[in-house]
Amino acid sequence: MKYFILVCFSLLNLLAGAQSGGMIVDNANLWSTLDIHCLPQGTSYTSYFIRFTEDTLIEGLNYKKIERCNDDLLVSWDEYGFIREDSENRVFLRNPVDEEGLIYNFGVDIGDSLQAKNIYLNNDLLYFVVVNVDSVLLLNDYKKRIILYEYLNQKEEVWIEGVGSYFGILNSCNNAYGSACGSFEALCFENNGTLIYQNPAYSECYYSATVDSGISFEQDIKIYPNPAQHYVTVEFPIEVSSEIEIFNLEGKKIFKKMYFDKKVNVILHDVDKGIYMMKFNSLIFSYPPYKLIVD
Repeated sequence: MKYFILVCFSLLNLLAGAQSGGMIVDNANLWSTLDIHCLPQGTSYTSYFIRFTEDTLIEGLNYKKIERCNDDLLVSWDEYGFIREDSENRVFLRNPVDEEGLIYNFGVDIGDSLQAKNIYLNNDLLYFVVVNVDSVLLLNDYKKRIILYEYLNQKEEVWIEGVGSYFGILNSCNNAYGSACGSFEALCFENNGTLIYQNPAYSECYYSATVDSGISFEQDIKIYPNPAQHYVTVEFPIEVSSEIEIFNLEGKKIFKKMYFDKKVNVILHDVDKGIYMMKFNSLIFSYPPYKLIVD
């Protein structure tokens, strides 16, 4: 009987720990984000760091200053706005011209509705419904994961408590807003110098500006349809031997197959709806990971 009670108590502690991600607005946190630019000569990749610093009182509300750094030595920091988190685990982003928008609500449950607006990305108000709440294993710990659906643009959004968005801490709602060209990817998240999350599609936490005419980027291949349902077609510039892998956003490999052709059809019958990363491994070409949406 004592053994049974001990096991139940331990299990409850594990589940409770998965649901408690800690305050996200914390001076001990550091994020790096990949900024993907579309340029005529190729896709450019840069990255930057985000941290929160001193407390600031604005209109009776307590904020922390946001600072952004574009160098890998973390030397030169620029003020980038303000952020606050309230007792209901809601996170608000405020720009320097005094406009505020809700970018996260970690206190929601399945079936809840909420409105969000990321003033750094768009002025439109988004309308979400929470479709699932579970936990996800990052590097060494479980974190609460919230999956939302934006029913005007019909797009999915994923938030990780204590970490933020897969698009970067300040880029919540990026997928719901959509973009004709360019995007963001969260690279790494640290707390007190300990690495908590690293994007499985990238080997580093920082990338300087990269446009190399000797490297073929994603405009050299065609991937369609995207969003996809039963299959996705990949067209390479020439006939090439390439290994195609598909990873979910937790870094788990769910598909791997070698192809030798200029045009291949990747069958998605065993791939659930969601957002994935496609990787292409070839001795001839080097391509960045490509975002694939399966619906």
